[in-house]
Amino acid sequence: MTSNEYVTQAIKVRMARLGITQSDVADAVGINRVVMNRYMRNQREWPIRVLDKIAPALKWQDGLDIFIAANSEEKEP
Repeated sequence: MTSNEYVTQAIKVRMARLGITQSDVADAVGINRVVMNRYMRNQREWPIRVLDKIAPALKWQDGLDIFIAANSEEKEP
């Protein structure tokens, strides 16, 4: 998996734990749903500005928290 895929996986895990959808996240932060879907399907790389924008909707402080979670996903067997 690529680092982008690990970021996406961390976001998916967090959304599942919080019981929210990618549409919920997109709407909460003003990102177009189609664009959000492209990020979630790894058709686009996650820019740090977008990660910083969605982090609070996922109960993270900022994009760095998402990278830390992605690093944890990478270490899972």
